[in-house]
Amino acid sequence: MVKQIPLSGHPNNLAIGRSGKRVYVGIIQAPGGVDVIDTASLQRVKTLPTKGTIHNAYVTPDGKYVVAGSIQGKTINVFDATTEEPAWTLDMDLGIRPMTFSANPDGSTKWLFTQLTGFNGFAVVDFATHKEIKRIKNPDLPPGRSTVPEGSDPSHGMAVTSDQKTLVVCSRLNNALYSYSLPDLNVIGTVFLGGKGAGWVTLTPDGKKAYVANPVTNDVSVVDIKSQKEVALIPVGYVPKRNTTGVLQQ
Repeated sequence: MVKQIPLSGHPNNLAIGRSGKRVYVGIIQAPGGVDVIDTASLQRVKTLPTKGTIHNAYVTPDGKYVVAGSIQGKTINVFDATTEEPAWTLDMDLGIRPMTFSANPDGSTKWLFTQLTGFNGFAVVDFATHKEIKRIKNPDLPPGRSTVPEGSDPSHGMAVTSDQKTLVVCSRLNNALYSYSLPDLNVIGTVFLGGKGAGWVTLTPDGKKAYVANPVTNDVSVVDIKSQKEVALIPVGYVPKRNTTGVLQQ
């Protein structure tokens, strides 16, 4: 540790700007906001105001926008990453949980996907019009399978593969990882997991494998996207969540 940076309140999650010059920290403590950290000076330079306390902060794949979701405020708060000023806010009927994004051919953001409090599925928001265009419920369980009542929200954790062809969605309730085709959003795969909890997911950079954190059984499921099979179940520490993928240079 080289420095501790005081924040405006208790943090919940963070995102790194595409240039690496800024870190955006979601503040879960009232009144909320997104703290902006300058990585050169290691100082908090400002707090972006939000409508509600913040569960998670993100940067869009093109690096142009900072996006923050509020469970308490039921809002999606979007900021211009260049000016660090509000761009738009969308009020929803349920709290905002994990989000992810799909891109247009030119790299700009096409859709924002968000999971919602108490809902086993996700909403689709058109980034250009700032409107919800679809809400999709994850499939019902087939006969003989039981739900998992413990863990995170019913559907918590999602990601888009790097080729922009597949959206993967965790369902804690169904103990499954679902794959949806893009852009038509049809279910193209279901993997029932060996662990329990399905609380978060991260993808390898090539989009070939998904790693699902299972906080109920303290393990991580490794799913092969092409074959739609769980290929490993890795025991880890207590209550794994918010796993991410990092690329290290050798």
